[in-house]
Amino acid sequence: MNQALTQALTRLACASRILELEGHGDMSLGHLSLRDPEGRGFWLKRNRIGLGEVTGPQDFILLDFDGRQLAGDGGRHSEWPIHSQILLRRPDVAVVAHTHAFYTSVCSASSEPLLPFTLDTDYFQIVPRHIDQVALVTQREEGDALAAALGEGFAVLMANHGVTFCGTSIEHATCIGVFLEKAAKAHVVGRSAGFDHTMPEPATRARRHGQIMSPVHVEHSWNYFSRKLEWVIARNGSPKVFVT
Repeated sequence: MNQALTQALTRLACASRILELEGHGDMSLGHLSLRDPEGRGFWLKRNRIGLGEVTGPQDFILLDFDGRQLAGDGGRHSEWPIHSQILLRRPDVAVVAHTHAFYTSVCSASSEPLLPFTLDTDYFQIVPRHIDQVALVTQREEGDALAAALGEGFAVLMANHGVTFCGTSIEHATCIGVFLEKAAKAHVVGRSAGFDHTMPEPATRARRHGQIMSPVHVEHSWNYFSRKLEWVIARNGSPKVFVT
């Protein structure tokens, strides 16, 4: 493993722990992948550990697009087709993630779209919802269907299951995951409150999206999340992060 790949997988490990910290952890479920820079396939978080237990490059395995393990120690998540099929369909995507973030998972059961109670929803122009008849996406055709539902976006709700999101970089994908869970939480809280509310017009939402979803904001947000992770690690005295 060359230095550039080692550094990238180290950042992907940080992304995994950030997502755990920001509400995406669910026992040992959930996984992130990184497109292999040499075109061999993708590096996928190994199974049997949680997002908060991913500490470095040793916690990822290399799979080809047929799911064959080429390198790394540890087992393969059964839902690897989520990653392979999105990466095959979307050459612009470098990172794919699937998690069971709580508020996002609750919203995945609703046919109502996420409502823009806060700016967090305006990070997304639309979040499609994919309905399937399986509990786990373990077949290529199932991954294909999910990738088709994702389309050209960066997040797709998996009905009554969870969410899959992606990004053009590790930093971008991480921010997508964090912003979406915040938007879902605002939706659940806003709907539960039952108060009268106003919603911006589509043109206003599009303008808001253009103002806030910028590379500079992604960079600043990633740096903040990284510092927050460092604070938690310093407090806990361990590289493993668990939300308490």
